[in-house]
Amino acid sequence: AHTKRDTVRGLQACMGVETIAAGDGYNDLEMIRASKAGFLFRAPEKIKMENPDVVALDEYADLYEAIMEAMKK
Repeated sequence: AHTKRDTVRGLQACMGVETIAAGDGYNDLEMIRASKAGFLFRAPEKIKMENPDVVALDEYADLYEAIMEAMKK
């Protein structure tokens, strides 16, 4: 089955682009980790606690700021 991570890897390999990803569930974690920058957004507490290595944000303004900062790198 094609995964979100596969899409990220394809964009990186075939098109030479870097990705920034955000998601709220377990099915987003591989995509988030495969990206240049990735964030949990409005994720359940359980997912945040189980994945302390992933930046977790709850407000759109914070997500926007994090994305803009990641684009500078």
